[in-house]
Amino acid sequence: MKNNIFLLTLLALPVLFLNSCNNDEDSSEPPNIMINLAPFPVSEDAPGLSITVPVYLSATYDQPVTLEYTTEDSTALVGDNYVATSGILTFNPGETVKGITVDIKHDTAQKQDVYFIVRLSNPVNAVLIASRIIVKITNIDYVTLKWSDEFQLPALNTTVWNYELGKNNGWGNNELQEYTNSVENVNLESGYLNITALNPVPNSYTSGRITTQGKKEFTYGKMEIRAKLPEGQGIWPALWMLGANISTQSWPTCGEIDIMEFLGHETNKVYGTAHWEDIGHKYLGSNTTLTTGSFNEDFHTFTLTWTPNRLAWSVDGDEYFELLRSTIPKFPWDLPQFFIMNVAVGGNWPGPPDETTVFPQTMTVDYIRVYQ
Repeated sequence: MKNNIFLLTLLALPVLFLNSCNNDEDSSEPPNIMINLAPFPVSEDAPGLSITVPVYLSATYDQPVTLEYTTEDSTALVGDNYVATSGILTFNPGETVKGITVDIKHDTAQKQDVYFIVRLSNPVNAVLIASRIIVKITNIDYVTLKWSDEFQLPALNTTVWNYELGKNNGWGNNELQEYTNSVENVNLESGYLNITALNPVPNSYTSGRITTQGKKEFTYGKMEIRAKLPEGQGIWPALWMLGANISTQSWPTCGEIDIMEFLGHETNKVYGTAHWEDIGHKYLGSNTTLTTGSFNEDFHTFTLTWTPNRLAWSVDGDEYFELLRSTIPKFPWDLPQFFIMNVAVGGNWPGPPDETTVFPQTMTVDYIRVYQ
C-alpha cells in the first residue's frame, strides 16, 4: 500500500540547502543534492505500508544525475521493522525531486519508536555533502499509561472534568433531559463514577454530561473505559470524543469518535461510530452483540485504538470495527480530541421513554485510561 501523504508532508520540513543557486533554468555547475534535516516520520500502523523518502537537487541540470542508496539498521532492524533496499536514484535532465521507496513492517514485539538510515553515496554530476537520511518509525502498540481517572476521590475532579449543563435545545438530537451538576445526577462512590438519569416529575428528566475539554485532550492512543450501562426504552448512554478545535471548526468538521453508544432497549448490543465532514456530514460505524448476558448486568471494557492511519473499536479485547485513513479522503483525526461521558434520555435515535422505562437509570464507570 503506497502512502504519498508523507512525501507531501516532508516538503514542508526543513531541507538542507547546500547551494544558493535554485532557479528554473539549468545550471552550468553541477547541482547539490539536498535532504531533509528532520527525521522522516512514518507510523507502523499499516502492515505492508510503503513510504517514499524525498531527495532533491538544488537546481535543474542538463545531464542525468545519479547516486546510489542503501538502507542500514540503527535501532530499527531489517526484517523486523523494515525491508532492506538499495539501488541507484536517477534524476533525468530537468528533474529536481525523486523518491526512495522503503517497505515498513509492523513489529508487534517492539514497544518504542525506532530508527533506520538511508545511506547515499557515489553521486554522478552532482555534489553530495550530507549522506544520511534518518527514518523514524513511530510505534503504535501503546503500552505506556499516559493518563487515567480511577474515580477514587470523594467528588468529581473538576481540574480534569467539566459539567455541561442545561437542555441546549435537545443537544442536536431532540433529547429530553436537562443536564445538571447535582450529586443526584453525577457522583463518585466507592471508586466508581455514577451518571444517573432521573424522572423527578412526569415528562421531565435530568441527567449528567461531563467532558475533559480544555483539560485533558489527546492525539492517538489506546483509550479504555470500563463501565456498566443502564437500560430501558429511551435511555441512551455514550462514551465518546470530539475534536478540541470544535470552537473554530464546528461539528462535524472537528471530527467525532463514538467509542461506545448504547440503546437501552437493546441490552446486548453496543455501537462504535465516527463522524466527519466531506461536503456534508458523513459517518461510518458498526456494532457488536454479546453472546450471553447484557451490558447492564456487568462491567465491560470499551476500547478505541487510534493510530495515525487507523481507528479500531473493541469490547473486552475483541475488535469488531475499523476505519482506515485510506478510505476517508478528509480524515480529520490528526488533532487532539477530548472525552465526553453522558446519559441522554430520548432523542431521535432511541425515541422517548415509555411505560416500561424504570427510573433511576445509572451508567457506572470504573475507570478511563489512555495509553500512548
